Amino acid sequence: MATETMTAQELTDLRLGTLDTAVTDWETMSKRLKTLSTGEGGGVNAKRLQTEANAADWNGVNATVTKNFVTKTAVEFQDVAGQATSILGILRDASAAFKKHKADLRTVIDDVAKRNIYINAKGGAVASVPSGAAAGDGDIPTPSDEELAVAERRVKRVLWEASETDRIAARALRALARNKHDFTGDGPGGLKEADDRQGKADADYWAKRVKESDPSEWSDKEIERFNETLIDQRDNPGFSERFATTLGANGTMQFWRDIADPGQGKTPEGERAKILGQLQQNLSMSLATASHVDSPAMDTWKKEVIASGGKQFGHEGIMVKPYGFQIMSNLMVKGKFDSAFLDDYGTAIRTFEQSKGSQFNPAAIWGNPGIASQLDYTGKGGTPGSDPMAGYLKAVSHNPDFATELFLKQLPDDSDDPNAPTRTMADYLLSEREFYDEDDPFGKGDGTMQSRDALGKALLAAGTGMNPDVPAMVTDYDRTPEQREVLDKSLGLLADKKDDFPPELRDDMAALLANHGDTVHQSASSLDSGDSALDYEDLLQVSKQVSRDQDAYGLLMEGMNQAIIADMHAPHEGDPKEELLRAGQTVGFMEAARYHALDTDKDDPSWPAKWAYHGAGGAVNFIPVVGDALQRGVDAGAYAWQMEEQARIDDKLAIDKSENFKSRQAYLTALGEEWSRVNPDHKLSATGDEYLRQMDISLAALNGNKTANGTVGS
Repeated sequence: MATETMTAQELTDLRLGTLDTAVTDWETMSKRLKTLSTGEGGGVNAKRLQTEANAADWNGVNATVTKNFVTKTAVEFQDVAGQATSILGILRDASAAFKKHKADLRTVIDDVAKRNIYINAKGGAVASVPSGAAAGDGDIPTPSDEELAVAERRVKRVLWEASETDRIAARALRALARNKHDFTGDGPGGLKEADDRQGKADADYWAKRVKESDPSEWSDKEIERFNETLIDQRDNPGFSERFATTLGANGTMQFWRDIADPGQGKTPEGERAKILGQLQQNLSMSLATASHVDSPAMDTWKKEVIASGGKQFGHEGIMVKPYGFQIMSNLMVKGKFDSAFLDDYGTAIRTFEQSKGSQFNPAAIWGNPGIASQLDYTGKGGTPGSDPMAGYLKAVSHNPDFATELFLKQLPDDSDDPNAPTRTMADYLLSEREFYDEDDPFGKGDGTMQSRDALGKALLAAGTGMNPDVPAMVTDYDRTPEQREVLDKSLGLLADKKDDFPPELRDDMAALLANHGDTVHQSASSLDSGDSALDYEDLLQVSKQVSRDQDAYGLLMEGMNQAIIADMHAPHEGDPKEELLRAGQTVGFMEAARYHALDTDKDDPSWPAKWAYHGAGGAVNFIPVVGDALQRGVDAGAYAWQMEEQARIDDKLAIDKSENFKSRQAYLTALGEEWSRVNPDHKLSATGDEYLRQMDISLAALNGNKTANGTVGS
């Protein structure tokens, strides 16, 4: 059974004095037993008795009884000494590990407390903001739901690691104490070795079960038992490599093919499908762990996976035979796979597609609608299904460093034109390759392309260096030149699509632009921002396409609000009024993008009904977190913008061009007040000049709005 996770209270209250005493006692015991076994330090010992017994001239009964007894007893002393050494190693490692886990938990608790987050006894994160009376004049920001989620995940990670230490140590000690009348001298030397041994033992057991049975006939309980093993061992290289290489590449893929759909009209549904979805994700994580093992056997496994990508895997009772690429990609939905393997695997998919001709249509070969239901059980909203590029791109998104390399990777020059521009994988994925509705490649599905959804997540990872599925607190705007190059490249390619911009990419591009919020703000606020600026027209076109979805637009505006406030607080040379004017221009730019998005979709009656903006802090995964001194301005700006946006939708004024800009005055006022707070000595902040300050930022916003409108209409 999978280990119950320790609670925060249990780890905090864990007293290690008794364990440390046991370590000291076993150190003493181990030394004594070693002396009795080997004779170190002198005196009578088992090794000496064994040597003398073997050298003695035994006769009669003594030759068969006494001599055997003496030698066996000597070996037992050696075994018990070895077992004592193992127990000492396990206890010593456990003590050190638990001390680290307690310290890690304390660090997280103290860290999140600075953002007014309290960790409860079970490890949950809750807001801890004093009442107005208790706070007095203090301005204490309330943590967002996303900040609470990130804090909770940090705690759960520590608790999981502590539970793993407990599980491995307990299992190792139980194994050593299994036979009270015998000793074993080959026990593990510590927790790491114990973990490796346990993993290999579990892998041997389950690989044997796969080979000696028909996985399609496994009961729900047996699959759940395998799931529990995978949960315990999926990050253990000892288990993952042994299981994968014992089955072999073809065996691994055939296993999933067999268990995912038994045929005979018995495609799993309900609870069985749910269990298989858990198995699919856990097995994916295990194979990801295995991919990082540097061994000849694992190298062979990876090469054979790729070599079998174009092979079709059958199953008795099922006419549909998916390709190896389709099976393996469905086993890449979780975990961080090795970069070199991802590179080779992705190249192999693209090469296979090209081998079908220059006019290759992915749906023509991958698009059997039955395959999605037979191989994927992870649920709607990201299912790899039948297009192997989907699962592959999911894996790419979980390895952000490789994602960046992939999008910038140059493709071989297969044209006859020596002046042809260099093509990259970004060109191939964002512009050239066709995607299709995997639920129904013949146009009868709901139109959502899960492979393009995965493409968006991979692009987001490539441009931010972050795993979209692992929330984190971003504390600065530092990005590598390569990540910026991904942003520039993707902006140009996606702008060229205009109104054919893939809707599945809107939220991811919003997050990417929000992550690079300082660059976007500087670029949107002026047509003359220097060499570091993004292409103004491309940025406007992509912002328009992002704005066709309310939530994506809200996320982008959240990023812009944060960037504007950060810009106001950053040290600058020259007149601070420039920061105020830039703020207004960016707001005007975003208003123009919003208007043109609404104008494009003005016949879509679902627009107002779809509004469900998540509130301040919703993009905490991707927007750099500002310091406490800035938070008041961020919160005030976000609140004013959200109230005006909701009012505009409620009044149905959003698609009336004459009202395109009237409803942003409260937001501009909030930004102006924050600028004045940062620059209290500026003449525009002096008493009586509030009107002038508001007029300046409003005129800047109007100018930004007109400039953008003129550009998009040119």
